[in-house]
Amino acid sequence: MKGLFGGTFNPIHFGHINLAIELKEKANLSEIWMVPAHISPFRTQESLVAAEKRLTMVELAVQEIPGFRVLDIEVKRSGPSYTIDTIKEILSTGEEIALILGEDALTGFDRWKEYEEIVRQVPLVVGSRQGSQRATFLPEVESAIKKGTIPTSLMEISATALRQRLKKRLYCGHLMPSKVLDYIYENQLY
Repeated sequence: MKGLFGGTFNPIHFGHINLAIELKEKANLSEIWMVPAHISPFRTQESLVAAEKRLTMVELAVQEIPGFRVLDIEVKRSGPSYTIDTIKEILSTGEEIALILGEDALTGFDRWKEYEEIVRQVPLVVGSRQGSQRATFLPEVESAIKKGTIPTSLMEISATALRQRLKKRLYCGHLMPSKVLDYIYENQLY
């Protein structure tokens, strides 16, 4: 089974990468498919780098990690990126997938388009920090979350704080792969 890990990745950082690696290993997933969103339905677009550039950053970040692929399925689709649409498109090809989520994504999960259908279509693999609090959901959704929750290490990196560091030209090599950092500076992205 493959793990589908979507996000704006604005920019991708070690928090994303380490979560994906840890969940791949602990959930015994054969591959991780990274899916940068074209347009997030929940985020403001003002500080969002163009989708094609975020796609390139994700490709640079994971190109040397075994079992990682980057899908441009949402970048090619116009309009907001909805996880349920991506899931249905991938399932129509016969692939078996699970949806990877960081525990922070559960905060607004009940606002996702057809979130109840998501848990009917695919299992969830949720990276959880021990002892953290989160919202509760309808029984069917709550059951899927509990079943798919896996304790993971804490590597808390804020993409917002990272963008601020990049704007100030502060050192960021400890927060993201050097190839991504070089690409950001070469293209003056933040």
